[in-house]
Amino acid sequence: MANAEHLDILNRGVESWNAWRLHNPGIRPDFQGADLGKLHLPGIDFRHANFYEANLRESVFTRANFESSTLYRCDLCMADLRGANLSMVDFYKTNLYTANLSNANLRHSHFYKADMQETLLNDADLGESNFYEVDMREAILQSASLVRTTFYYSNLCNANLCQTNLNCASLMGANMAKANLRRASCVGTNLFRAVLSGADLTEADLREAVLRLADLSNASLENANLFRANLSEACLDYAQLAGANFKKTNLWRVNLGQLILTHPGHDRDAITVDSSSLN
Repeated sequence: MANAEHLDILNRGVESWNAWRLHNPGIRPDFQGADLGKLHLPGIDFRHANFYEANLRESVFTRANFESSTLYRCDLCMADLRGANLSMVDFYKTNLYTANLSNANLRHSHFYKADMQETLLNDADLGESNFYEVDMREAILQSASLVRTTFYYSNLCNANLCQTNLNCASLMGANMAKANLRRASCVGTNLFRAVLSGADLTEADLREAVLRLADLSNASLENANLFRANLSEACLDYAQLAGANFKKTNLWRVNLGQLILTHPGHDRDAITVDSSSLN
């Protein structure tokens, strides 16, 4: 159960709570199972707090500090966490459905089977975080930083990753069907066995990316840069490849199927391929 004293201090408002935290830095706030839904607490200091199975639904925590907090099985559905510090937080089966985490700091955090469907993560920093079997269908991560982030068999179907930085990230086995990756930076990204069918990778930077056994059927790779990428045994059936750079790309045993090699309305081949990579 939640600590009654901590709840009483919190009820006095953000200013009183933050002053108490300043004078009691060694005390870990305990809000286990507490009902903190629909509260307005911008700038609150919740560092190292315990929110196990707490209800934070529809609350406003803009610019709040949740660093190193425990949010196991916590309900943050529709919560406003814009600009919040959520670094080194444990999100175990946390409900973040439609929550707003735009511009939030989520570096080094851990997400295990969390619900992040339609979550807003525009311009958020998720660098070096870990996602294990997380549901991120239709999540919006436009211009977010996912450098060295790891996704283990997570679902990013229909997610918006336009202009996202995925350099050196690992998305092995991730479902990214119909995801928007236009102009995304995926230099050195591990996409082994990733499902990218119908995905939009127009003008994406995929230099040295690992796409071995990836499903790129019906995907758009127009003007994408695949220099030195590994596409061995990948499926490119009905993929759009006009203007793509395949110089020094590994295309060993790639399934070319039916390819679309020209821009709409153009009648000549527009891709660049290093022919030695097909040997």
